[in-house]
Amino acid sequence: MLGVPNPAAAGYQHPPEQPELGGGYGNQGYGNQPYAGEAYGNQPGAMYGGYGGGGGGPAYNNMPPGAPGAAAAGPGYAKCTSFNLIWFAAACCVMLGSLISFFSEFFSLEWVDALEMAYMFIFGCLMATLDMPLTMEPVLSIRTAIGKYIAILQRVTGKGVAYIFLGCSLTSSMWYNLEGGFMIFLSLLIGLFVVFIGLFSLVVAVVKSRNLNLVRQELQKDGSVSLEQMYTMHAKKEPQMGLTQEEFKNMTPYARGVAFEGADIKLIFNALSSNPRREYMSREDLQAWVHGDMMIFI
Repeated sequence: MLGVPNPAAAGYQHPPEQPELGGGYGNQGYGNQPYAGEAYGNQPGAMYGGYGGGGGGPAYNNMPPGAPGAAAAGPGYAKCTSFNLIWFAAACCVMLGSLISFFSEFFSLEWVDALEMAYMFIFGCLMATLDMPLTMEPVLSIRTAIGKYIAILQRVTGKGVAYIFLGCSLTSSMWYNLEGGFMIFLSLLIGLFVVFIGLFSLVVAVVKSRNLNLVRQELQKDGSVSLEQMYTMHAKKEPQMGLTQEEFKNMTPYARGVAFEGADIKLIFNALSSNPRREYMSREDLQAWVHGDMMIFI
């Protein structure tokens, strides 16, 4: 059993202050929502994503609600980043467009097309649930189920692909089944907005995944022994469970002098952690990521 090494003896010096990478997510984590007192990946009450701090659970910095520096509490609501709100708006557009098409096609007896719109409406509801600024119990239950069965939707990459698919499908269906100039304009407006959000999400995912991969390559150069030392040095809260999000955030600057935002750490845990609530990254998860052959997309 390795003891906790002296950082200087292990060859690691505390890195200088670095500007945090990332942008477009704000200062809140992708998923800081309390989940019945414990976070589903540190989500107060509840992405890929990421929902900011909210009432009912511990803040991202593990400080109790009301303490200086802790996230502000609010009953039933969660603080959202700007990107969460954009994703939520895109999901609402999918729901609105599919609902309009459903009623139009249902009453014109185009029932097969109407069934397609019903499926698309359900898909839009799932996407909206991931990013809506609420922490009600039904919302939390759906988020938990999505994280368990459709975890790809919690990643920025998954959201990007999903919104591109939904935007294209919705535009095509509304264009060919709705009549009138206004409806055609509405189909283009809704569809192109959703597709644009999907494309932008993919660009953000690629940039942030590249930054994470640079850290992985640096850890890979140091070898398994150094990786074990890094893990032992930083996994303090529950070493048998793994690194917490805050511990992983503190570890990455030692590898390459890179500092990630809290929002980025949530996205990283969605992609790398096998823990159902994305609260910990186990030793096995860390080793599989570092010694893997491919870049992981967050």
